[in-house]
Amino acid sequence: MGIERDLQELLYCHDCVIVPQWGGFLTQYRPARLDEARKQIHAPGKDVAFNRHLVRNDGLLADHVARRDGIAFDVATARIDAEVAGWRETLDRSGRLEIPHIGIFYRDAERNLQFDPDRRSNYLRDAFGLRPLSAIPLEVTKPEPVVIPLVAEEPEPERLPRRMSRAMVAAGIAALLLGGSAVWFVGSGGNTDALLSGLSPWKADTTPTYITPTSASVVPVTAIPSFQLPEGVEGVRTIPLAMNDSVHVTVDLSRSSHIAIADTTAVVVRHVVKDDRPLRFHVIGGCFAQPENAEKMLAELQAKGFAARRLRQRGILHPVAYGSFATRDEALALLKDLRTQNGHAAWLLVR
Repeated sequence: MGIERDLQELLYCHDCVIVPQWGGFLTQYRPARLDEARKQIHAPGKDVAFNRHLVRNDGLLADHVARRDGIAFDVATARIDAEVAGWRETLDRSGRLEIPHIGIFYRDAERNLQFDPDRRSNYLRDAFGLRPLSAIPLEVTKPEPVVIPLVAEEPEPERLPRRMSRAMVAAGIAALLLGGSAVWFVGSGGNTDALLSGLSPWKADTTPTYITPTSASVVPVTAIPSFQLPEGVEGVRTIPLAMNDSVHVTVDLSRSSHIAIADTTAVVVRHVVKDDRPLRFHVIGGCFAQPENAEKMLAELQAKGFAARRLRQRGILHPVAYGSFATRDEALALLKDLRTQNGHAAWLLVR
């Protein structure tokens, strides 16, 4: 069996799959689109692209073949090399190479390798099995405009002359003041002791009354005795507050049996040995064409406790590593643990 099926399975899970000595297959997200000519709505998907400069073996394809067939990693690598040699022979003999559900390879007039992807394939797992939907246009009818008749404005009443209106306002205010004064005077009974500043103009009995307190309502004041230390106790002395002062205080000068803990500001300094070895061995978890996907995987790995990090961009890819190490043994130990216990599709990158 060739590696075409392995490529299809890996493209559903990874954004980049490299075939050693041939090139790298990349998947790019494509949003949903509307085909106005055919009146169809196509679901979102991932299109396949090809980069002939990505020829370095990253171990992803070989590891997948080895796990599927139960063979060693070196044997799987040799099988992939033989498959690539067959592809080259077919391309040189017929000038055309078709990989099912991926695309067609051919050479242009300058003998450069070109790739035409299969537009019918969709490698977005969330859109698996979704077919185009019919787009029926809606006829929008514009409502007839509603004509609202304008109401004619009523003519403003004729205004009186300004001098006449002011005189009438002044006469009304004077009449109100005189009427209010008359009502207040009649209500107060002609009492000359009424105050104009009172809240109520009517006469009221405001004479204060005095209630003699009874003996039951009086609470006696009890003196609080002062506290004094007993004389004659060892260490207790009565001394003046100042020289030649009449005020004396009683204090306890005895020696306490408790020993205060000595305070110190000494700081323990730990010597940390800094490792300056270069980190050349990286356990890669995935390569992404979109930096947002790389940041998402980086956050997930760090949340799980891995010392994950993003490596330097290589071409259009953004690698994300489970961890980076100075020696190969440390990297292989983590890679073995990921494959045996967690089942992660990780691979080793050496830079």
